[in-house]
Amino acid sequence: MGERAGAMTVTWLPVNEHARISLEIVARTLAREVDLLCVMAANNEVGTLQPVAAIADLARGAGTDLLVDATQAAGKIPLQVDDWGVEYMVLSAHKIYGPKGVGALVSPAVSTDPLPPGFDVHESTPNVPGIVGMGEASKIAKAEMASDGVRIAALRDRLQERLLATIPGLVVNGDIANRLAGNLHVSIPGVPNDAVVANVRHAVALSTGAACASGADAPSHVLRAMDIADWRQQGALRMSVGRFTTEDEVDRAAAALEVAVGMVKHSMQAFG
Repeated sequence: MGERAGAMTVTWLPVNEHARISLEIVARTLAREVDLLCVMAANNEVGTLQPVAAIADLARGAGTDLLVDATQAAGKIPLQVDDWGVEYMVLSAHKIYGPKGVGALVSPAVSTDPLPPGFDVHESTPNVPGIVGMGEASKIAKAEMASDGVRIAALRDRLQERLLATIPGLVVNGDIANRLAGNLHVSIPGVPNDAVVANVRHAVALSTGAACASGADAPSHVLRAMDIADWRQQGALRMSVGRFTTEDEVDRAAAALEVAVGMVKHSMQAFG
């Protein structure tokens, strides 16, 4: 089944240099009688928030089902499945401080009618503790999301300002006006990102791309799709600020990164 077997045709929609999708492109695509439109509520690398409500309006007008991957956005922005008219929304527990290996498919479109005669489905044994853990994590996230968002965004901005002030040429990637509160994605000119990561691994948890693609040397498909300059792809670093991050940790991370970048530049000059 799938595209390779000829069962479906997949069309990939482009994004701009901020990783944001164009509503005009979505509208033109939906004019071709699309069965299912899939969009991320928030990008997992640069943190860009997509205009899901507007996209949902376009999909509804075209009679197209909409699937929203809200894995990154859950617990960080309000998710309004019914108001948006979303047929399917995917969530993952570990992104809201719940147990790993548990997720949810939220869908008002799922039928509760019994299966037709001749159809039989063997349901697997549910992970009850994991499901309960996700439910509890969801309740906490709903209760604390607003206050957490303000505090986390302030910490992210503190880290961003420190890095911009101390590392020459550093730029922030993604849509600065529309991004997740805890996301900070930057690029540093003339410094290989893997060398920076190697020098701060003992002090700062950061990566050169998405966690699901760890170990990959090439720039991520996200940065390639953004079509940003090569040096920004090669010097990209992804950081996150979370519920338990403190101001002291942010300051120590900024200081460690400043030292690491200086060491890498010195080594490159000495041996280049």
